[in-house]
Amino acid sequence: MKVELGVIDMPYDYGAEPGKTTHQVAVDLEEQYKLFTHFYEEHLDDILLAVSDEIRLGLINHIKYGAPFDQDTIILGEIVRSFNIFLEREEMAGLGVDGVPTWSALHGVNSRLKKETGPRRPSFIDGGLLKASFIAWISNNGET
Repeated sequence: MKVELGVIDMPYDYGAEPGKTTHQVAVDLEEQYKLFTHFYEEHLDDILLAVSDEIRLGLINHIKYGAPFDQDTIILGEIVRSFNIFLEREEMAGLGVDGVPTWSALHGVNSRLKKETGPRRPSFIDGGLLKASFIAWISNNGET
């Protein structure tokens, strides 16, 4: 079993590079800021608890009610929620990561709006597509 963090790959239809995908942006953010690595390291206890809860509840439902227990892929909704809060609360800014808060966050850049700058916003949430596409799951093969 392996805990995996990623994004559902969707194209951006706004911003400086329309057509770029959430996967490409996620890779860029991981390379430049280690966004997902920092989230994983800071929330490891929560992640382990969520994994044990999902497996426990899946087994209980399977044994007690005969519900299928899909061991190939288990979605971790609580981790998705934790990641969204991690971004919204700007936890990366407190970790001393170079470049965080980002220039775009400090200048309130929002690529979806006609006027692209405004009040300061959290880093890594420009239009919200990356945040909305984040997913966490347990897989057996580590290649899902």
